[in-house]
Amino acid sequence: MSMDARAIAVRALRDKSGNISAHLSRLLAECDLSAEDRGLAHELTIGVVRRRGTLDAVLRAYLRQPGKKLPSPVRAVLQVAVYQILYLQRIPVFAAVDQAVNQIVHIHHKRQSGLVNGLLRTLVREMSAPIERALEPAPARNLVPISETKIRRIGRNIFCDPAKRPADYLAEAYSLPEELAERWIEQFGSLEAAIAVAEQTCARPPLICRVNRLRSDAESVVANLQADGIDAKLHENGCSVVLPSGANITGLRAFADGLIQPQDPTATAVVLNAKIKPGVRVLDFCAAPGTKTTHIAERMENRGEIVAVDVSREKLNKIDDNCRRLGIDIVKTCLAEEIGELDFRSFDLVLADVPCSNTGVLARRPEARWRFSGKSLSTLIRDQQLIAAAAAEYVAPGGQMIYSTCSIEPDEGGRIVKGLLKRVSHLKPAGEKLTLPAGIGDPTRWHDGGFAAIFNA
Repeated sequence: MSMDARAIAVRALRDKSGNISAHLSRLLAECDLSAEDRGLAHELTIGVVRRRGTLDAVLRAYLRQPGKKLPSPVRAVLQVAVYQILYLQRIPVFAAVDQAVNQIVHIHHKRQSGLVNGLLRTLVREMSAPIERALEPAPARNLVPISETKIRRIGRNIFCDPAKRPADYLAEAYSLPEELAERWIEQFGSLEAAIAVAEQTCARPPLICRVNRLRSDAESVVANLQADGIDAKLHENGCSVVLPSGANITGLRAFADGLIQPQDPTATAVVLNAKIKPGVRVLDFCAAPGTKTTHIAERMENRGEIVAVDVSREKLNKIDDNCRRLGIDIVKTCLAEEIGELDFRSFDLVLADVPCSNTGVLARRPEARWRFSGKSLSTLIRDQQLIAAAAAEYVAPGGQMIYSTCSIEPDEGGRIVKGLLKRVSHLKPAGEKLTLPAGIGDPTRWHDGGFAAIFNA
């Protein structure tokens, strides 16, 4: 298939199945592109998903009929072009305009080429160069945040008034669904506090890997990666390494040799805070792809037994693959439908790392923000309650249970814990922690958001 990076991005963004990332991967697999062009296709596609709310706000401000629905391919072309113009300084702005007009002609929407050309050239004419945010610290209708340190001033109002409609402003300026914007302002107490969290969701997250302590240590892995020409750094947690953005993790010798496993420090901390020693018996719910499973096995020094549970054989195969690569042989996999065959109250540690809304990891999973709704949250909460209650039944006397999620919503964290403690009598709370995403601007201090609670039996 012959397509350039921008054409691939436009096609991926028009995915109708609801999984743009998967569609992008399929398109890239079908095309013979250079590494640079593959990187650009990924940047454009994921960048538009991450900033879609802001891009659409800009388009509404510049369309003569902002309420009129654009054809899907035209809208995607405009989103990609505006993303380049606002956020990618390495691409000349008028080159982005010309490429967009050419794309419109190529996809047989020639009649829209005048609209596209006029809109984009007007935007270019009316926008400023990047400005230090410290010079314009207050939110404003015509200031577009483009990074944690930069903004652009636009010659017309783009966003809702932050003083009168703070949730609508937050949704538009930081690309969040309105329901989530409203929740965050209420949860964090002010627009400014919510912006600090929302800012993290718009950042490009660093690639962070946990070091497999069964085979090496963090300092040695950093040295090995640097010897291979990889600009790796030690994370501040002391047990993870930070790799350059865009690094091909599966192509690294350290990955193939089982020295590293992609895992954010917040997820790593969940296992580090548990009571784990060699020889114990562990049950891991919702375990695929085995990131926490293998971390637990490392802390057990690969001695004892772990039963890893998930809903499909395909998911369980991913756990097996990671265990083989990391040199772990104490993990047995189990389909969720067969969990009734396990003995109640027979595990020293039970981990329930439940499916969630992903609001703590929106930087890594940008599509998740557009799936958030009150209805979807209600479904998740029901599942989380069921999984937590089921997990509690397998904790042995004297054992521990961990409930964790990569959401920062109270409904999926502390309120689940309170509900569980009302339903079970053999578990006692031993601590809980909500971690907000942080570290923007310094990859060695980056961590995602999440929630974890520990119970003693």
